[in-house]
Amino acid sequence: MNPGSQGPIAELLSIGSELLAGETIDTNAAFLGAALGRLGIPLHGVRTLPDDRAAIAAAFAEARVRVPLVVATGGLGPTHDDLTREGLADALGEPLVPDPALEQVLRVRFAAFGRMPESNLRQALRVPSAEALPNPIGSAPGWWADRDGAVAVLMPGVPTEMRRMWEEQVASRIVARFVVRPVSVRAVKTFGMGESALAELVGDLLEAPGEGIDAGIYAHDDGVHLRFWTRGEALTLKLPVARAISLLGQHVYAVDDEQLATIALAALGRRGVRSLASVESGTGGTLLAILAEAPVADGARYAGGLLLTEADDAAAPPADATLRAQLLPADDQGRSRLEVSLSGLVPLGPLHTRVHGSGPQRRRRAAFAALDQVRRALG
Repeated sequence: MNPGSQGPIAELLSIGSELLAGETIDTNAAFLGAALGRLGIPLHGVRTLPDDRAAIAAAFAEARVRVPLVVATGGLGPTHDDLTREGLADALGEPLVPDPALEQVLRVRFAAFGRMPESNLRQALRVPSAEALPNPIGSAPGWWADRDGAVAVLMPGVPTEMRRMWEEQVASRIVARFVVRPVSVRAVKTFGMGESALAELVGDLLEAPGEGIDAGIYAHDDGVHLRFWTRGEALTLKLPVARAISLLGQHVYAVDDEQLATIALAALGRRGVRSLASVESGTGGTLLAILAEAPVADGARYAGGLLLTEADDAAAPPADATLRAQLLPADDQGRSRLEVSLSGLVPLGPLHTRVHGSGPQRRRRAAFAALDQVRRALG
């Protein structure tokens, strides 16, 4: 899909030297890319910047020429290296002036703590063309600056604060400001094959999924997802999704938001299993974490798990069925052998598979591989 062919596009500035140093992972970019996409505004680029006033000012100035919407996260704190406000002010050629209303909000907020550091008054500064965006769970207000045909949005770098500001303040303003056509997206989720193998199976469906429809393949720890999207009627995606399911067969475990853990628990429930416990070794508790966070489904309930520091025959927690998974160390090619078995009301002999990846990625892939084997074995 040509990002600029059917509506506005956006650029994201992720600001903070800690991002460039690898001290913090930029989860905000992933969230905003998806959120903007759902509004029908493709994210055309992401630029990570240090806490440098000149670099931030130049990035804003350049982006505002290219795109009508520039979104920035980070650099709105009270310390000397929080320079996003100053950078945008320089790019706009406007002075930073105190906002009495913002200062009052800050003083009320800090009254509960006894005193407010004077440095926090920097967060009450604003350029005349910017509207302040409330931050009910933090001290850093955001900005909405609409000038010269381009909008610049500033939001905090703290993910919880950024997401709440986006949901309560920013998304609705974007919809009101721009003429957008929301994008409809469908996903067919598979496990047990790589991207190239999936591409061979679906063949021409990738190249020509239908008029006004685009398709793409994306690899995740929980398998390879085939996604279709359109700015047209959502119903037009029904046919390519059905064709993909037919072509991919047993490799498909879910569509759209369904999760592999939920599918496995549902399969157990259909066999009369009321609860599932897990015993795992070499996974760092990854399987336990995935099952514990799985949405409640009409299937087996996850009763808890046991993590072994050494592979042995320790008793598992009581449950109708017990899922055992042991991930053995990787070989020279970075492959690990995963042994999976299911006991209880649905006895299943040991199953073996190879898991690629490194560190946490390999452990997550192993956990999902165990769940996929349960799903396949139970039909």
